[in-house]
Amino acid sequence: MSIIHNEPNVQDIPETRTADAAQALCDRLMESTGDLVSLLERETALLRRGKPHEITALHARKSALGAILTRDMALFRRDAEFIRTAVPDRIGGIKEQHRQLQNSLTANQDALTAMKAISESMLHTIAAKLDEGKSGPEIYGKDAGMIGKPAGRTSAISFDESL
Repeated sequence: MSIIHNEPNVQDIPETRTADAAQALCDRLMESTGDLVSLLERETALLRRGKPHEITALHARKSALGAILTRDMALFRRDAEFIRTAVPDRIGGIKEQHRQLQNSLTANQDALTAMKAISESMLHTIAAKLDEGKSGPEIYGKDAGMIGKPAGRTSAISFDESL
């Protein structure tokens, strides 16, 4: 028994063998994909409005939809040949909705990247401002002129930018 890419074990779920079962699977795919697209669009809008703290309420539903979609896509892939034969008219809609999901994921990722860049910029600005106000010894040269701060002086705030 092997699980590919963390997909649920679909071997325990009976194969799709009737047109009604194929239709039901396609309906579930369309519904869960549509719900996930809507949720991602809400999350993206919140990020663009600068309200990342409000997206935490969406995480549980997003995780649940992701699990449903992953399971149903695994079933669809497993039984694709039969489904294409049993309900060929549903394939185009599923493909279109999958494209919408990809577009929503891309927009969401772009908004997250922008939010990360803004946050990093703010942290750099705050660190620089705090560092400006930080007092400490200054170094004077031979002619009694100021030549700067000691080498190795730490800044008021530092952070790791790696993910």
